[in-house]
Amino acid sequence: MSQSWFITGANRGIGFEIVKIAASQGYTVFAGARNPANASALNQLAAQYPDIHVVKLASGSASDAEAAATVVEHTTGSLDVIIANAGIADNWQQITDVDIDSVREHFEVNTVGTLVLFQALYPLLVKGQTRKFVTISSNSASIGAIFPFPHTAYGASKAALNFITQAIHSEHKAEGFIAFPIHPGFVTTDMGIAGSKAFDTSFMVPLTPEQSAKAVFDKVDSATKEDSGRFWVYDGTELAW
Repeated sequence: MSQSWFITGANRGIGFEIVKIAASQGYTVFAGARNPANASALNQLAAQYPDIHVVKLASGSASDAEAAATVVEHTTGSLDVIIANAGIADNWQQITDVDIDSVREHFEVNTVGTLVLFQALYPLLVKGQTRKFVTISSNSASIGAIFPFPHTAYGASKAALNFITQAIHSEHKAEGFIAFPIHPGFVTTDMGIAGSKAFDTSFMVPLTPEQSAKAVFDKVDSATKEDSGRFWVYDGTELAW
């Protein structure tokens, strides 16, 4: 079955690899990037797959999200899957010292940006077949299994992201929506490597972006209504909220 997927943060890392997998499956993919002109690898991939459409999307920008929705409307007229992958993680200060502007920035990108995206693309998802809205979260978002290292800005923004994802599940399950957050693992992306320098990650098993993306793609592609409203890990286990 041909599907239309929308993936944010698609210019590198996990997002880029998911775009690659989805396109190889014959899906139409809308790949969001903050600055498409500088997304050379993504543009090269789009040149190989005519059904990849690179769209400008800065997380939290309502105008970008609306413009992206217009592109989808004119191209496929609907969306089957949205993966909100764009995010930042660059503050590892203790809670007594954490920079408040940095906290605001994490919420703006990781949390508000996803809500803006959902509101803009909701009408297209309603017209889709599978109606899946998946957010790339983190085990840092878990309140029930909080890690003993400083990650207030990132963890709090991802916990709020989980709430928004759960609200989408709760408010739209009657429309057949499947919505859930997923922890992609400890991935050797630029973000993951930077975080590993801030705290001890010796207990974590590192994944390549390709490994993480394949696991996330498989979970999303095969997800059913029984998966909705649950906090998943890339390996199929569940996390405490």
